[in-house]
Amino acid sequence: MSLARIARVIGIVMIFSIVGSLSVAALVSLLVVGLGASILQLIFSVADLDGFRSLLSIALWLLAFVAALAALLPSLGAGVVFALSAVYAGQNAIWMAWFAAAVGIAGFIGFGMFVQPSESSAVILPGVRSLTQALSLSALLAGIAVIPASLCWWFARPLHRGNVAS
Repeated sequence: MSLARIARVIGIVMIFSIVGSLSVAALVSLLVVGLGASILQLIFSVADLDGFRSLLSIALWLLAFVAALAALLPSLGAGVVFALSAVYAGQNAIWMAWFAAAVGIAGFIGFGMFVQPSESSAVILPGVRSLTQALSLSALLAGIAVIPASLCWWFARPLHRGNVAS
Protein backbone atom coordinates (compact mmCIF):
# COMPACT_ATOMS: atom_id res chain seq x y z
CA MET A 1 0.00 0.00 0.00
CA SER A 2 1.60 3.20 -1.06
CA LEU A 3 1.28 6.46 0.78
CA ALA A 4 0.30 8.27 -2.42
CA ARG A 5 -2.77 6.06 -2.89
CA ILE A 6 -3.85 6.57 0.71
CA ALA A 7 -3.46 10.33 0.30
CA ARG A 8 -5.56 10.24 -2.87
CA VAL A 9 -8.28 8.25 -1.08
CA ILE A 10 -8.33 10.74 1.80
CA GLY A 11 -8.47 13.66 -0.65
CA ILE A 12 -11.38 12.16 -2.59
CA VAL A 13 -13.29 11.41 0.63
CA MET A 14 -12.76 14.99 1.82
CA ILE A 15 -13.94 16.41 -1.52
CA PHE A 16 -17.06 14.25 -1.46
CA SER A 17 -17.76 15.17 2.16
CA ILE A 18 -17.42 18.92 1.73
CA VAL A 19 -18.64 19.49 -1.83
CA GLY A 20 -21.39 16.88 -1.53
CA SER A 21 -22.82 18.36 1.65
CA LEU A 22 -22.68 21.94 0.42
CA SER A 23 -24.16 21.13 -2.98
CA VAL A 24 -27.04 19.18 -1.40
CA ALA A 25 -27.73 22.16 0.87
CA ALA A 26 -27.70 24.52 -2.11
CA LEU A 27 -29.97 22.21 -4.11
CA VAL A 28 -32.49 21.89 -1.26
CA SER A 29 -32.48 25.66 -0.74
CA LEU A 30 -33.04 26.28 -4.44
CA LEU A 31 -35.92 23.81 -4.49
CA VAL A 32 -37.57 25.41 -1.47
CA VAL A 33 -37.13 28.94 -2.80
CA GLY A 34 -38.18 27.99 -6.31
CA LEU A 35 -41.30 26.12 -5.27
CA GLY A 36 -42.36 28.26 -2.32
CA ALA A 37 -41.48 31.83 -3.35
CA SER A 38 -44.70 32.58 -5.22
CA ILE A 39 -46.87 31.17 -2.44
CA LEU A 40 -45.02 33.22 0.16
CA GLN A 41 -45.36 36.36 -1.95
CA LEU A 42 -49.11 35.80 -2.08
CA ILE A 43 -49.34 35.23 1.68
CA PHE A 44 -47.22 38.31 2.45
CA SER A 45 -49.27 40.55 0.18
CA VAL A 46 -52.68 39.32 1.38
CA ALA A 47 -51.96 39.19 5.12
CA ASP A 48 -49.58 42.21 5.21
CA LEU A 49 -46.82 40.27 7.00
CA ASP A 50 -43.79 42.17 5.72
CA GLY A 51 -42.20 42.03 9.17
CA PHE A 52 -41.61 38.29 8.80
CA ARG A 53 -39.32 38.60 5.77
CA SER A 54 -36.18 38.74 7.92
CA LEU A 55 -37.39 35.74 9.89
CA LEU A 56 -37.86 33.87 6.62
CA SER A 57 -34.26 34.63 5.64
CA ILE A 58 -33.02 33.18 8.93
CA ALA A 59 -35.19 30.10 8.41
CA LEU A 60 -33.75 29.57 4.92
CA TRP A 61 -30.17 29.75 6.23
CA LEU A 62 -31.09 27.34 9.01
CA LEU A 63 -32.61 24.95 6.45
CA ALA A 64 -29.43 25.08 4.36
CA PHE A 65 -27.28 24.39 7.44
CA VAL A 66 -29.40 21.43 8.54
CA ALA A 67 -29.49 20.06 4.98
CA ALA A 68 -25.68 20.22 4.81
CA LEU A 69 -25.43 18.54 8.20
CA ALA A 70 -27.87 15.80 7.20
CA ALA A 71 -26.03 15.20 3.92
CA LEU A 72 -22.65 14.79 5.62
CA LEU A 73 -22.97 11.08 6.49
CA PRO A 74 -24.23 9.93 3.04
CA SER A 75 -21.59 12.12 1.36
CA LEU A 76 -18.89 10.58 3.50
CA GLY A 77 -20.10 7.07 2.64
CA ALA A 78 -20.26 7.89 -1.06
CA GLY A 79 -16.76 9.36 -0.88
CA VAL A 80 -15.35 6.22 0.70
CA VAL A 81 -17.02 3.94 -1.87
CA PHE A 82 -15.93 6.06 -4.83
CA ALA A 83 -12.40 6.64 -3.54
CA LEU A 84 -11.74 2.96 -2.99
CA SER A 85 -13.18 2.00 -6.37
CA ALA A 86 -11.35 4.80 -8.22
CA VAL A 87 -7.93 4.47 -6.60
CA TYR A 88 -7.68 0.71 -6.05
CA ALA A 89 -9.92 -0.75 -8.78
CA GLY A 90 -9.57 1.89 -11.50
CA GLN A 91 -13.36 2.41 -11.76
CA ASN A 92 -13.45 6.20 -11.94
CA ALA A 93 -16.27 6.88 -14.39
CA ILE A 94 -19.11 9.22 -13.53
CA TRP A 95 -21.54 6.33 -13.26
CA MET A 96 -19.40 5.01 -10.41
CA ALA A 97 -19.85 8.33 -8.58
CA TRP A 98 -23.62 8.02 -9.07
CA PHE A 99 -23.51 4.43 -7.82
CA ALA A 100 -21.41 5.48 -4.81
CA ALA A 101 -23.97 8.18 -3.98
CA ALA A 102 -26.77 5.60 -4.21
CA VAL A 103 -24.83 3.25 -1.91
CA GLY A 104 -24.22 6.08 0.56
CA ILE A 105 -27.92 6.98 0.58
CA ALA A 106 -28.99 3.34 0.93
CA GLY A 107 -26.59 2.90 3.84
CA PHE A 108 -27.88 6.06 5.49
CA ILE A 109 -31.51 4.96 5.14
CA GLY A 110 -30.67 1.41 6.23
CA PHE A 111 -28.90 2.82 9.28
CA GLY A 112 -32.01 4.89 10.02
CA MET A 113 -34.20 1.79 9.84
CA PHE A 114 -32.35 0.00 12.62
CA VAL A 115 -31.04 2.81 14.84
CA GLN A 116 -33.47 5.11 16.63
CA PRO A 117 -31.52 7.98 18.24
CA SER A 118 -32.84 9.48 21.44
CA GLU A 119 -34.53 12.87 21.39
CA SER A 120 -31.53 14.56 22.96
CA SER A 121 -29.16 13.12 20.34
CA ALA A 122 -27.73 15.34 17.61
CA VAL A 123 -27.78 12.48 15.07
CA ILE A 124 -30.00 13.16 12.05
CA LEU A 125 -31.45 9.92 10.66
CA PRO A 126 -34.58 9.27 8.62
CA GLY A 127 -37.44 7.59 10.45
CA VAL A 128 -38.24 4.76 8.05
CA ARG A 129 -40.88 2.26 9.13
CA SER A 130 -41.30 -0.09 6.17
CA LEU A 131 -39.36 -1.51 3.25
CA THR A 132 -41.54 0.24 0.65
CA GLN A 133 -40.99 3.57 2.39
CA ALA A 134 -37.25 2.91 2.45
CA LEU A 135 -37.18 2.05 -1.25
CA SER A 136 -39.19 5.10 -2.28
CA LEU A 137 -37.07 7.40 -0.10
CA SER A 138 -33.88 5.85 -1.52
CA ALA A 139 -35.08 6.38 -5.09
CA LEU A 140 -36.07 9.99 -4.41
CA LEU A 141 -32.79 10.87 -2.69
CA ALA A 142 -30.72 9.05 -5.31
CA GLY A 143 -32.45 11.09 -8.01
CA ILE A 144 -31.64 14.31 -6.17
CA ALA A 145 -28.06 13.18 -5.51
CA VAL A 146 -27.15 12.89 -9.21
CA ILE A 147 -26.16 16.58 -9.42
CA PRO A 148 -24.03 16.66 -6.23
CA ALA A 149 -22.36 13.35 -7.14
CA SER A 150 -21.49 14.68 -10.60
CA LEU A 151 -20.08 17.84 -9.07
CA CYS A 152 -17.99 15.83 -6.59
CA TRP A 153 -16.72 13.62 -9.41
CA TRP A 154 -15.70 16.70 -11.39
CA PHE A 155 -13.86 18.29 -8.45
CA ALA A 156 -12.07 15.03 -7.62
CA ARG A 157 -10.90 14.38 -11.20
CA PRO A 158 -7.24 15.27 -10.58
CA LEU A 159 -7.11 12.76 -7.73
CA HIS A 160 -8.85 9.80 -9.33
CA ARG A 161 -7.19 10.13 -12.76
CA GLY A 162 -3.84 8.91 -11.43
CA ASN A 163 -2.06 5.73 -12.50
CA VAL A 164 -3.39 2.45 -11.20
CA ALA A 165 -0.22 0.43 -11.45
CA SER A 166 -0.32 -3.00 -9.86
